Amino acid sequence: MGGVRELDRIKRRVIYLRQIIILLLSVLLIQAFYLQVIRGGYYRERSRNNSLRVYRVKAARGRVYSRNGVPLAINRPCFNLYVVPGDLKKGEIPLLLGELSKSLGMNAEEVKEKISDGKRGLWSPVLLRRDISQRELALIEEKPWSFPGTMVVTAEKRLYPQGALAAHVLGYLGEVTEEELAKGDFWSGDMVGRSGVEKEYQNVLQGLDGWEQWEVDARGRKRRLLDSACPVPGSDIYLTLDVELQRRAEELLKGKTGAIVVMDPVNGDILAMASSPGFDPNIFSKGISVSDWDKLSSDKSHPLQNRCIQGLYPPGSIFKIVVSLAGLEDGRVKINDTVFCSGGYRFGGRVYHCWRRHGKVNMRKAIVESCDVYFYDLGKEVGVNSMHKYAVLLGLGKKTGVDLPHEKDGLVPSSWWKKRAKGESWYPGETLSLAIGQGYLQVTPLQLALMISEVANGGWRLRPHVLMKVGDQRGRTKGYERKRLPFKRWNISFLKDALLGVVQAPDGTGKAARVPGIDVAGKTGTAQVVSLMKKREKERRSYDWRAHACFVAFAPADMPEIAVSVLVEHGGHGGSSAAPLAADLIRTYLKGAE
Repeated sequence: MGGVRELDRIKRRVIYLRQIIILLLSVLLIQAFYLQVIRGGYYRERSRNNSLRVYRVKAARGRVYSRNGVPLAINRPCFNLYVVPGDLKKGEIPLLLGELSKSLGMNAEEVKEKISDGKRGLWSPVLLRRDISQRELALIEEKPWSFPGTMVVTAEKRLYPQGALAAHVLGYLGEVTEEELAKGDFWSGDMVGRSGVEKEYQNVLQGLDGWEQWEVDARGRKRRLLDSACPVPGSDIYLTLDVELQRRAEELLKGKTGAIVVMDPVNGDILAMASSPGFDPNIFSKGISVSDWDKLSSDKSHPLQNRCIQGLYPPGSIFKIVVSLAGLEDGRVKINDTVFCSGGYRFGGRVYHCWRRHGKVNMRKAIVESCDVYFYDLGKEVGVNSMHKYAVLLGLGKKTGVDLPHEKDGLVPSSWWKKRAKGESWYPGETLSLAIGQGYLQVTPLQLALMISEVANGGWRLRPHVLMKVGDQRGRTKGYERKRLPFKRWNISFLKDALLGVVQAPDGTGKAARVPGIDVAGKTGTAQVVSLMKKREKERRSYDWRAHACFVAFAPADMPEIAVSVLVEHGGHGGSSAAPLAADLIRTYLKGAE
């Protein structure tokens, strides 16, 4: 009996042991299934990345030069600090955050958010700091164990050696957005063009990145280079800008708000383009802070706006060039037809004033002395739609096609435009306002430069441009476009002679634009604008009338080499505020060329 009980006890123990073994095997099988099937992809990826890692080698961005080879945008070497989230163990994240905060003064919460973002994958490097200092680099190299998962990458930083010079033409760089990263063409922290030629010619300047394949250890440290492809640098570009003329244009606008455009009226080269106030694009190169960006973008003087292509202004009496051409081309007037200016023009039960009494005037005298009464009368004869037609032919109220981003159209009104936009009919009194460049009319300073260039060159349509050539190619990459406009040549010749009188005649409104030894032709404009101002002491709104000063010119009058458009916001009269600036630029360019 005792032997039977002992045998039963042994059998029970065997059963218990078998159950324990089955349980242990089940746990092992479940764990193996979890590791190999459920988490297999993760560990395979980690294993591969612990043995082979491909690193991008950033291509150098193309440089930007002036027409004479003066460097406007170049690169200098720098070091960027990245972290690879997949190389960080759980316990190492607090260590890294603490060291970055203590040694580099970085915000631990921001770094943690970047690391845990996860949108780009575990093995995509995340930028922590751009352009670290030599001290910071030495600190990281001396204590690599304190900065787990990080790597320092040699890169290039954009540098604008001329500072704020031509900032609105050059533009600036900005860090790539999440949407751009999602396309897979960029790394975290990459800088791309956001305005100016940096944006317009991004694909030309950016180049083609290279790569290196390294064997790495489990900590992500490089052990052996296995393969590589060299980067292809971006192409250098040469602009049409004349640096000395650009510098002088910006000096003349210092302390003012306005814009200057200087063009070659033969081929459309933009020799200078200045907008004031401006900014220094170098502040964007290291990555501008949110607070600095908010301060700059909310500045009421709008320093980031390129007023040459984005500022919209009434041209004032400069528009009389268009009205004259419309009257001559349509046969509504002859050059010797006269109107008597008594200082006012009665129409529709009110008097439209002229700036002075001119007496008997024909078209040439009306242009030279800028007689409003003459153009009230001519505008009524020509009509709004004819003025619209010839203004558009001369390039007003629509984009010029300049190779810069964010150009605005402007507006040249017509009767059908008002019906569509306002739901109202065009009133005859509005035609009189349009005839002297007021009312709904809005143009950019570049459009005015284009218009005067097309008059100066005898009636040839141009396309303004800032790119002269790409790389070291001989001659021009950017050929200029010319197309004959449908104007009678004698009408253009008459206008050129009248515009010469504006500057050279004793009673011309543009006398301040005279340059000894050079025949300058031009037209003044004083555009009335109204701004609403709140008078706190009376708690009511009042109107403050202030005038923009405008002037367009070309020289020499017989064979033009330069065309200028100047606009000074709230500068007063074009003849006294804008004309002297144009004279200075013409003198600088033509006298300097002798």
